[in-house]
Amino acid sequence: KSAREKFYEYANWCYQGGVFLSRSSGVIWQPGKLTLWGMSLTQCVVLSFFVLDARFHFWYDNSLLGLAFFTGLLGGAVYVNAFRLITEAVPSRLKEIAMTAGAVSSDFGTNLGEALGLGLQTYLYRTNGIQDG
Repeated sequence: KSAREKFYEYANWCYQGGVFLSRSSGVIWQPGKLTLWGMSLTQCVVLSFFVLDARFHFWYDNSLLGLAFFTGLLGGAVYVNAFRLITEAVPSRLKEIAMTAGAVSSDFGTNLGEALGLGLQTYLYRTNGIQDG
């Protein structure tokens, strides 16, 4: 495997490890709605950082794996705590539809992110002169 392929494999493991850890800790820390929005915004900032770094190569070592892990922590915590807030804030007669709407929205957001990621990857491959993939 190339160094790029190895990095993406390790970064994915770090991200997924962060997601697993934070999804498993919903009973330990229960942030409010405003904090969840801040965490989501932080994920967008980290994405922007990664895109700029992939474009301009200003930070290029394995310490980026820590940032991937941190991003996974954010993503997992937002996911589990958003559903926790739904169960706490929505009247019981509306919980089923609220949870369904949350699940569909989550899946839609994931699919939209994947689609946008394909375009972003194409741009970054072209910008960096990468032919494979």
